[in-house]
Amino acid sequence: MKNASRPYRILCIVDHLKGGGAEKILLDTAIHLTKQGHQVTIVPLNPNDIKMDIPDALTLICPDFDASLYTGKLLRKRTLPDADVEKIIIAAQKPDLILLSHAFAFCLSHVIHGNVWLWIHGEIFKPYRQPTANLFRWYKEYRRYYLEKKYFIRLFDGKKIITVNQDLEKDYQRLLPNAQLTTIYNGIDITQIDQHKLAALQKHWDCVFVGRLSHEKQPDHAIRAFAQSKTAKNMLIIGDGELKTDLQALCKQLEIEDRVEFLGWVNHPYAYIQQSRLLISSSQSEGYGLVISEALYLDVPVVAYYVSDAIDHQLSIANLKDNLVQPQNIDALAEKIDQNLAQYPALNFDKTLLSNENMVGKFLSLIQDDHCSHV
Repeated sequence: MKNASRPYRILCIVDHLKGGGAEKILLDTAIHLTKQGHQVTIVPLNPNDIKMDIPDALTLICPDFDASLYTGKLLRKRTLPDADVEKIIIAAQKPDLILLSHAFAFCLSHVIHGNVWLWIHGEIFKPYRQPTANLFRWYKEYRRYYLEKKYFIRLFDGKKIITVNQDLEKDYQRLLPNAQLTTIYNGIDITQIDQHKLAALQKHWDCVFVGRLSHEKQPDHAIRAFAQSKTAKNMLIIGDGELKTDLQALCKQLEIEDRVEFLGWVNHPYAYIQQSRLLISSSQSEGYGLVISEALYLDVPVVAYYVSDAIDHQLSIANLKDNLVQPQNIDALAEKIDQNLAQYPALNFDKTLLSNENMVGKFLSLIQDDHCSHV
């Protein structure tokens, strides 16, 4: 992908900048675009508690939006305060590309016009119902499915949508016949990782988990698999979330509290990942799982639940397809931990395949294709 003949103006609207995989890949992409000479503006709907480092080269605009814009349930009937809509339109200044990212920012697609793409990082709507023999739970699940499907289609059909794996693209294309969907796999900023990684190191932890301590990420599965392992001696948990107290209690219940360390949120966890022998990914659903690529780039093998083709994509690049585990199978996860620690795999692959160079080029193609369509 050749550089554009002139700098492009790119606007990124995101729910917040507190941290997380979706926010991190958005920020990494924005930084990479500025390095290529493009002008990038980031607007968080919630400007509070910004934990991520924002380089001076990026323009950060933090209007005082009404909290109703970024709270509540996404797939429900929503109205946008007129004053807030005006603030967003003023901030846009006719950019060449507008990225609405994860997830309340998607609601702005009805009021912002131009080359607008909704960047879906994970499963917004489950296109199936959970089976149950309980009549009350059946009705509750039927009602959830009906309402969420209704509002999902209302929000996304007819829009231009970026997904981070082909499973999402195929599922959502069936539901959104009038939408334009494309898959762009995430990439990592290898330059940034190289700046923070250790030149020489020792392995301090057998296992590491990196991510939000939330139900979606299922850190309890990683902890239980570690506890069942016959080989792993200690484990590091990197991340914060509402489950932290429950997870600490679980470690005490499993009598492993002296072998599990909770580090909390870390902006650049690369050195800690490097000092671990194995990364565990135990998410219930995962759009891409950026930390998987980061670990592989740092020569740390990964065992992961096979919950999306993106995880298959990453582990296949590193020749670790055998480390994919059937979702929700904690016993199999523990077995893979033991296999990898017993026969530590050497990672030998083209690491540039994990970088964000190709990804950023595809974002620039979205601008160039839009310009061509108006010629």
